[in-house]
Amino acid sequence: MSLRSLSVQSKLLLAFTLLTLLGIALVSATAYATARASLLTSIERQLVGLQRSKAGIVKTMLAATRNEVLTLSGSDDVSAMSRQLMEEYRKLADVKVTPEMKAAVREFYAREFEPALAARTRLAPQPGAFLPTTERGWYLHYHYIVNGGRPYGERRPLASSTDTSGYATALRAAQQRLGPAIERLGLQNVVLVDPVSLEVFFSEEQSTIFGTRLDDGPYSGSGVAALSRALRNSQDEDDYKLADFEAFRPALGAAKAFVASPVFDGPTRLAVMVVRFPIEPIADALSNRRGWELEGLGKTGEVYLVGPDQTMRVESRFLVEDKAAFLEALGTSRLTERSVEEVRRLGTTILTVPVKHEGVREGFNGHSGFARVEDYRGEPVFSAYGPVDLDSLRWVVVAEMDTSEALAPLRALGTRILGLGAGLALLASVLALGLASIMTRPIAALVEAAREVSAGNLETRVRVNAHDEFRALGEAFNDMVANLAASRAALDTQVQANERLLLSLLPASGAAQVRGGHDGPQSFADVTVAYAQLTGFEQLSRRLGEDQSMSLLSDVVAAFDEAAEHHGVEKVRTIGSSYLAASGLSVDRADHTARVVDFAREVVRIVRRFNAERGTSLSIEIAINAGPVVGGLVGRRKFIYDLWGDTVRLAREIDQQGAGAIVVTRTVYDRVRDAVPFGAPRTHEFSGVGPIELFPVAESAA
Repeated sequence: MSLRSLSVQSKLLLAFTLLTLLGIALVSATAYATARASLLTSIERQLVGLQRSKAGIVKTMLAATRNEVLTLSGSDDVSAMSRQLMEEYRKLADVKVTPEMKAAVREFYAREFEPALAARTRLAPQPGAFLPTTERGWYLHYHYIVNGGRPYGERRPLASSTDTSGYATALRAAQQRLGPAIERLGLQNVVLVDPVSLEVFFSEEQSTIFGTRLDDGPYSGSGVAALSRALRNSQDEDDYKLADFEAFRPALGAAKAFVASPVFDGPTRLAVMVVRFPIEPIADALSNRRGWELEGLGKTGEVYLVGPDQTMRVESRFLVEDKAAFLEALGTSRLTERSVEEVRRLGTTILTVPVKHEGVREGFNGHSGFARVEDYRGEPVFSAYGPVDLDSLRWVVVAEMDTSEALAPLRALGTRILGLGAGLALLASVLALGLASIMTRPIAALVEAAREVSAGNLETRVRVNAHDEFRALGEAFNDMVANLAASRAALDTQVQANERLLLSLLPASGAAQVRGGHDGPQSFADVTVAYAQLTGFEQLSRRLGEDQSMSLLSDVVAAFDEAAEHHGVEKVRTIGSSYLAASGLSVDRADHTARVVDFAREVVRIVRRFNAERGTSLSIEIAINAGPVVGGLVGRRKFIYDLWGDTVRLAREIDQQGAGAIVVTRTVYDRVRDAVPFGAPRTHEFSGVGPIELFPVAESAA
């Protein structure tokens, strides 16, 4: 069946239904697109703001740690302690180490240290690879590692139950000095390194790095060794270096980072102090102490650090909240089986989970931004990224949220739009059927004539040959067109007259409101207003009579109106002998303040001229202020245009003070003081505002 064979009723039904569906589709698509753009903007602002805030916190914490280490290394206690420990340490050079002592040390490494390290690191250590390389090292490991408290790996102060040497006494004294400072500053283990031999002659906590050589010993490749080599020849007591996180073998592969600074006694360099700083405070700051949802990150958002090797520097939120689910998610991600197994075995994401998406690469290039990427779990996320630098150390701070959670409100909106659209389409079909049944015959001639009229041709007439209701309709249409032509001519004339009247009664902005049918108030960011009060009419009325005095008032106001038009100022209203004018309402003028001041000076001259010409004793006081105002129509059938706001109210209250012929506020004074002379400023107290400084225009300039 072709479209031509359909009845008019069917055509109308089909057309109305299709148009309704199209309208619903367009409105729905527009609403969805607008909501999506708004939501994406909101997500970006939230994540970018959070990322920048957290990056600032991390940098502040790193800088604070650096300053604490510099303070500690520069203290007299550390200098004295370092000198005493070094002296006692060197006395152990010729100490006797028995075969039994070495055997005990070897047994510790073979049965406890090396198996524990192998279980927590990627590569199993070679047997005996971490044994001491000096007699002094064997001695200290026997007394302070083997006999210093077990099991190894638990944090405990360096101590020995068997050492009776002078070093043990010096160690206890040093710990009494240093311990409270370390606890107060929130630092972790502190080691002291001989800058000459690079031997670790002190460790505040039990550690196998104690008593080893960092130039060729078992830990020569560690961050502690790198920092010690970098600072061994430093001549600056404020020098320092940072080492990023590494799988620190003396800590059984746990991720540790260090900051180091030289220790001096006067000009003598005594040691290199290396401090292990904790990541926990930084992790707590990034996660809001695991209060991710309180930060607006929902169920899937997190903020984390990435190091130069593009692995994480804090624990993943998902590992903390649900380790089993996290490991399952990693199993389906792009991570290698080895990496997933390492996370499962070590129970940490620090140094184990790589993060290599576009945002991280851009962050290490020094750029900040926002992108939609795939995170380390293989999930699409919105990611805000940026670098945080402290000297040579650069990390990237990343704030992310799963796109599925971030866009959930949008999906819910789409579902509601589809449901609403289906209901509206059904309703439209029913209405279309009812309307189409009314139209039974084509009225092409009438439609064509209507099109001519709509195009502006009011000479069109429709010819009707029928004798039914369509004839009456055609005749009525012809009468309507004739009346429309006559009405248009009359309307054009009336519109012109109304426009002239409207512009004579209202400022241009008020006239535009009336013309557009808007009766709501309109805000103006910066307008200069002048409130003028003409006095002396009461005495004039008693002398001349009401009629003559009103005629004189009309002449004065007319002169004011001409002056306002001349200076580009709009009269707002007159009530009695008060006159309110403004500039900057309808036309955005850069010099609206100067125009109002010039208008006020002209008004003063007009009053003086009237007094001279007509023998009157009128006086005028004008207050000028500038700032934001609200303007609009007051009333509905009989209305006036008025201005409100603190700017207008202050001008009116200033005028009531009788401060002078022309008085301006500080705002007005600052704008025109180079062009208009002023008298000395005066201060007046105003209710609800307080003291206001007022500036009178010099009488010579008025």
